[in-house]
Amino acid sequence: MPYKKKLVLLGSIAVFLALVYVLTIVFDPVRTNARNERFTWLPAAARDEADRIEIFRGGEKIELVFKNGSWVVPFGSIDVPARQARIDDLFRLLSTRGAFPRRGSSSKSHAELGLDGSARLVIRGGGGLPLLDLLIGKDDSTGKAVFLRKSGENEFRSGDRLISAYVNGEINSWLNLRLFDEKPIAQVQRVQVRYTDYYGTGEEISLLPYEDYTITRSGDNWLLGSELEKARTENWIRAILEAQGEDILPAPQESIDEISNSFPAIALIRVELGDGSALELRAGAIAEDGKCLALVSGKPYLFIFSQWTTMRLLRNKDFFL
Repeated sequence: MPYKKKLVLLGSIAVFLALVYVLTIVFDPVRTNARNERFTWLPAAARDEADRIEIFRGGEKIELVFKNGSWVVPFGSIDVPARQARIDDLFRLLSTRGAFPRRGSSSKSHAELGLDGSARLVIRGGGGLPLLDLLIGKDDSTGKAVFLRKSGENEFRSGDRLISAYVNGEINSWLNLRLFDEKPIAQVQRVQVRYTDYYGTGEEISLLPYEDYTITRSGDNWLLGSELEKARTENWIRAILEAQGEDILPAPQESIDEISNSFPAIALIRVELGDGSALELRAGAIAEDGKCLALVSGKPYLFIFSQWTTMRLLRNKDFFL
């Protein structure tokens, strides 16, 4: 056989074998199933279009609204800041291609799997149109995944159980419960603490009555008559700046001034900043259930604190000396 004919024949065989190899990869059942399992519920671009999130479960509705560049949770006439990071995580979970294998398409299975609409997540945008209407069902047999289907479609899949946690979480899991907007400790110039009564602070000791005091910045140090231990003092100040409540107690906007005037505070913490502004926290007594109500300047609602948070913030003068 001439040399050129041999080359042509060998080349043809090589091309044929390469084609067979490619087709084997493309139509390999394992690979095909893996591709079918990869699924995205929401296009990434929809994140910028979304302006409302609605969560339905057990007859209850939680609503989050995008206003003036940030997400809020409406409580009547009051908008409470939402946890932006939690919302970002939800969108990331829904818009990232993940393992959501197709589990069936029979409508007869919907009720059995909990996909009848009792738990539902709706994301809207552009005039209220739904970008995603997702029904969340029961856990699968492994307990590690949950059944899911889009409203109006019979096909259902299973996937990350975290989606169920977002839908079934309490409303306060969506709230930004920080007392104050983020402030660096470098801005703090003075911290005043005044007690109207130390009973209710959780550390009532008759021989150690709580006294009013003021801690003042002096260069890189802090003074209370004499120089204080810097690390101990700044850890306490950071605890104030970064403090969070467990929940809120909404109040009508028109009545917050009335509540403020009559609020039974046992202590006032006032943090004065270098720009002339001040942050104020008025704490109530610790109740029998261990909770404490607190009123914060600029917030039209009351915070609910744990006893641990209250005792951490309401330090006596001797704590620093």
